Amino acid sequence: MILAIGQAVDASAFDVEKTKKNAIAYDTETFMTSMPGVFAGGDCGNDKISIAIESIADAKKVSGVIDSYLNGEVIKYETPYVVERTDVTEKTFEDRERLCREKADQLNAAQRKDNFSEVVYDGLTEEQAVREANRCLECGCHDYFECKLIELSRMYDVEPERFAGEKNLVEFEDDHPFIVRDPNKCILCGRCVRVCDEVMGVGALGLVHRGFDTVVKPTLEKPLAESGCESCGQCVTCCPTGALQERLSIKKEVPVDTDHTITTCANCSVGCTLDVESYGHMLYKAVPDTEGVVNAGICCGKGKWGFDAAVKEDKLESPLIRDGKELVPTDYHNALVRMAKGLEFTKVRNGEGSIAVSISDRYTNEEAYAIKKFADAIGAKTFTFNRRKSGVAEVLGLEREASPNTIDELLSTNVIIVPGFIKNRNPVIWNKIKQAAEAGADVYVINAGEAADSWAFADVIEAEDSTAVLKCIAKALIEAGCESDAEGFAEFRKSLDGVKTDEQCAELAKAYAEAKKAMIVYQQNVLSEEAAMLIAEIAALSGHIGKPRDGILEVKPKNNSQGLVDLGITDGAEALDGVKGLIVFGEDPDGADLSGLEFLGVVDIYLTETAKKADVVIPGTGAESALGTFTNTERRMMQVVPSIDEGDALLNWEIAAELAHIFEEEFPYVEELDISDEMNSTTPLYRDAVMDEVLGGVPVPGEVKFRAAGDAKLIDELACTDALMNRVAAAIPTPAKFTE
Repeated sequence: MILAIGQAVDASAFDVEKTKKNAIAYDTETFMTSMPGVFAGGDCGNDKISIAIESIADAKKVSGVIDSYLNGEVIKYETPYVVERTDVTEKTFEDRERLCREKADQLNAAQRKDNFSEVVYDGLTEEQAVREANRCLECGCHDYFECKLIELSRMYDVEPERFAGEKNLVEFEDDHPFIVRDPNKCILCGRCVRVCDEVMGVGALGLVHRGFDTVVKPTLEKPLAESGCESCGQCVTCCPTGALQERLSIKKEVPVDTDHTITTCANCSVGCTLDVESYGHMLYKAVPDTEGVVNAGICCGKGKWGFDAAVKEDKLESPLIRDGKELVPTDYHNALVRMAKGLEFTKVRNGEGSIAVSISDRYTNEEAYAIKKFADAIGAKTFTFNRRKSGVAEVLGLEREASPNTIDELLSTNVIIVPGFIKNRNPVIWNKIKQAAEAGADVYVINAGEAADSWAFADVIEAEDSTAVLKCIAKALIEAGCESDAEGFAEFRKSLDGVKTDEQCAELAKAYAEAKKAMIVYQQNVLSEEAAMLIAEIAALSGHIGKPRDGILEVKPKNNSQGLVDLGITDGAEALDGVKGLIVFGEDPDGADLSGLEFLGVVDIYLTETAKKADVVIPGTGAESALGTFTNTERRMMQVVPSIDEGDALLNWEIAAELAHIFEEEFPYVEELDISDEMNSTTPLYRDAVMDEVLGGVPVPGEVKFRAAGDAKLIDELACTDALMNRVAAAIPTPAKFTE
């Protein structure tokens, strides 16, 4: 009870011990009255006259005592240890604009002197309340709720005054786009230095000076942004104090006790498990989960900082339709009807095969399944722009287009060949390769280019940007005695007659052929299709295929590229042939020729370049509000859990369901779990799927087919067709290179 009018309490109703002024008497340490089980606080006892907030504080303090009482014992309230600053003065905030407190409209003294009318009219307006909230200074360490130092200080009843004395205050520059540094909070545990050097292989931080003067600083004592930092955020994750913190994207950073959601990162095909923290409808931060099946406590900058990209300021808030040359806002009903009718009229004019739906491989399996079901119901083709044909599957005759081997198999193999690997696309897999090298595996990197300094643990073969180096390896294998009776081998061998082997290729081929276990790692949308087929032929020629820790890791381009393949959504941009009406779900195919379309509809988070050309645009949603699954690059089904409600009128799958309804095709789904149940029952591979486990076992090669090796580029990077993912990738700064 809060006595809000400043008068004495009438304690006659309580049969407890009273004070001299007839108020309730209670113990100042336990807040218990003379009657066991009855507690008091605030102005109602001990003849205390105070303010409302102190009474509220008493209630918070006594709640812990009451909890202990209900559990069989009474524990006295002890003031928790906190760090107090004594150096904060007006000068501390001289860089802040001085703003006066907002005032609500109220009656003046003359108006209220002879009546009891309400003094304040309606309180602050909404605009005044927002200005007042922004006026207040942010105080306290933002890591308050996760600081291990303050937690241990309370646990062990520290008395820091025993060690009071000189302080080593450090001047520093803090200009990193994602990381806030304060070396004056550092306890010199060295975790950040070790994780940056030993785990991530960057070495952007180091211990400088000795003894009392020791301090953690970026390389060459430069600003962190110029130290070679790759913005992975691992130093922030492992820091036990507030010395390294996230630079949050929210407008006003304050320490809050957040809610935690364990979900799967949607920024690449690895499938890292993240602990996403939120507060109400606000995304706060993302931390790699230490128990993650794939990432085991690490992640890259895209996962660490790109988790909230779908809820940025320029997110689409309402549907748009084309009115002449302009896109104008409209309601969902009108936009959905226009989109459905646009497809229908196009099909009537142009016949079967003239309409299509493209689906981003950023979408969950459930979203993609619902959208494909809608497309099938109206006779539309389905495909994704963000796809290159798997040369490995074609050469090896795999029944299912999928990576033959898994990520952690890299840790138990003897030889690893890495052609044309772009580190910033999949840093966690790069880290696995590094771990394998440290465990004794021989790693050979082909055409590392500008990233050669990232492969200090490997033998780097610099080569021109062509498949010549792969043909050289294949020729060296044949010269070493590797043969095959598979179809087309004679033609393949003949195409290599003019290839000359050099010492490096011969050494690599010998190590690969003689290895007990060996794997090749390549990124599907980075290497050319010809190069991928050569990789498959090299693996088939050597016999290193179709067994655990012995084969190929094909790294898919996006978080659910494999899921779309499993659902039958496989064609690339060539599927546009003959299409006159198209709905694009979550893709921005830069470079695709859409000029021949009669109708274009777009569902996306932002007004992308493709959306600007559309006839109808409907706001889409990101993974932060999705419930479902991804199938990662190694065929592992990963759980996706919503961390917030994005506030959109319709989720991605609901848009497909509403469009189907307009075509008089009913979708019997109430929630995503209904889609999961149907998808699992109709997709044999997913029928007995177990979360976090690899689906389908090791794909066994079928009838291997060699063909004449052609000349082509080694690197033929296919641009990502997802505007959201491109934004995230562009936001991560390129590590600064040092010059003499």
